[in-house]
Amino acid sequence: MQRKTILLIDDDSDDAEFFADALSGFVEDIILRCAEGGGQALQLLPDMETLPELILLDAGMPKMNGWECLKLLKEDSRFKEIPVIMTATSSRRQGIDEARVLGAEAYIIKPFDFNDLKYLIQSICSGLEGRLEEVLSALESEKPQTIFFFPKN
Repeated sequence: MQRKTILLIDDDSDDAEFFADALSGFVEDIILRCAEGGGQALQLLPDMETLPELILLDAGMPKMNGWECLKLLKEDSRFKEIPVIMTATSSRRQGIDEARVLGAEAYIIKPFDFNDLKYLIQSICSGLEGRLEEVLSALESEKPQTIFFFPKN
């Protein structure tokens, strides 16, 4: 597998560390870049040598929430094709629907169990070689209360 870059946008350093730990088995294949909020991510992206293959975007952040950041990413021609997966602690239908409408590939309710998170993240990483939709669809079937996949066709 060629090295892939994931941009994690999350204001909670504990959550960011949780995600980084979940990726530890893929450390040689995945480059994890972190931004502490939407504003920082939008400043970081144009300066990245190569754009990320995936953005993991926390929904509940101060200043600029995840939905505002997602809207700006999808409106920008430089970034609109980067797959974005929203992450949140909430399973509110309104938030899930808004993520779909704004162009996210999926919405994941953050698991409290580390092994569940590790399984989700590593499965998603395995899909970065052109199989992301297939992997997200399978994960939704397997964990329908945790992941909501939004097919594009």
